[in-house]
Amino acid sequence: MPMTIRSRVALYCRVSTSDQTTENQLRALREHAARAGWVILAEFTDNAVSGTRETRPGLDALMAAARRRRFDLIAVAALDRLGRNLRHLVTLLDELQHLGVGLVSLREALDLTSPIG
Repeated sequence: MPMTIRSRVALYCRVSTSDQTTENQLRALREHAARAGWVILAEFTDNAVSGTRETRPGLDALMAAARRRRFDLIAVAALDRLGRNLRHLVTLLDELQHLGVGLVSLREALDLTSPIG
C-alpha cells in the first residue's frame, strides 16, 4: 500500500569523507517529504563513514528505531547512501519489509511502499 499523506518518516543520509556534508541530501529529502505530506519524525546521519561498512552509528540508530516501529517509512537520497554492498542492502530491505517499514530512494525513484516499487 503506498504511503499516504501524514506518513511518519525517518530520513537517512551518509557521506563518505569529512570534506563532504549531508546538507544537500537532507534538503532534498525534506523538500520531498513536504511535497508528499509526510511528517518527519527523525533524521539519522553518518558523516565520513564508508558505505561498505555494515555497522554505522546513524544506520544502527535508524534500524533500532525501525525495530521499535517509530516510523512507517525511511527516505534516502540514493540507495548507495544506505549501502554499497548488495548483500547488505538486500538484508536491510528484507528486515524493513518484515517490520512493515517502507523505503523511498529519490535518485532511483524507488518507492517500495507500492506494488510497482
